[in-house]
Amino acid sequence: MTPEEVYRVWAPADSIWSPWVVPVPFAEIVCTNQANEKVGSELETIGAEFRVSQDLAIVIDLPGGDSIRLGMSLALRGFRPVPVIDGSPGPGPFLVSPQEPSPDELPSAETNGPAVDMREILRALCLGADFLRTLRLSESAPPAFLLDSMRMAGGRPVHPETFDNRWKVFPQDFPSARLLQERGVTRVLLIQKDRGQPQEDLSYVLLRWQEAGLKLLATDSCGDANAIPIEISPPSRYKALWYRALAILGLRRGKHGGFGAWPPSSTSG
Repeated sequence: MTPEEVYRVWAPADSIWSPWVVPVPFAEIVCTNQANEKVGSELETIGAEFRVSQDLAIVIDLPGGDSIRLGMSLALRGFRPVPVIDGSPGPGPFLVSPQEPSPDELPSAETNGPAVDMREILRALCLGADFLRTLRLSESAPPAFLLDSMRMAGGRPVHPETFDNRWKVFPQDFPSARLLQERGVTRVLLIQKDRGQPQEDLSYVLLRWQEAGLKLLATDSCGDANAIPIEISPPSRYKALWYRALAILGLRRGKHGGFGAWPPSSTSG
């Protein structure tokens, strides 16, 4: 499938949530048409504890490949997976197959490659496109927003020869609380590695929803039975007019939107 075809599967015209599917990671990928027969059976078990509820929206903040796979599993339960991935994998194009990526498909940050390794994300998006085409999701399906918890490179140093594709999320990347409420959403479940506070950039999003009356829950499992209520603590500079400009200092914007570029001093750019 071409980049456009893959994107349209993830962001279909009949879904109200499609405007929030970020096109950046789709721009350079070409997916092979080889189906992975194991995908369906794996997805049956990943999110087996979830049941769709029209008043529940989900935010998944796990390492990218895990986040996309859980989103596909939730699609089986009736949720609409919405990838909010704003980092470029690097200068492409990338031919992605269902097989596990080989070490040389994308170079690592240590060998003048990308700061955020997106091989698993690309592979999961390709497999997900094949898989989602087999489903008939309702136009009113509640959303599951998919993030990459490694979006800031997991704290690894970024070298002068690194393709800097670190990125953050902002409130503008998500629907407003009012729109969610108009669609019947009253609760938001955050899925991450622990049930504590979210990453700082995501806390700006969730705090706005919390202030508008949405109930926030968090779980570190693949089910909602162990979810606990959480209250987001206001991060520093909350609602400051200059927050966005300050937040992206040190990050590299791509020429065609999103984040991802070679540093000016790099010989690779």
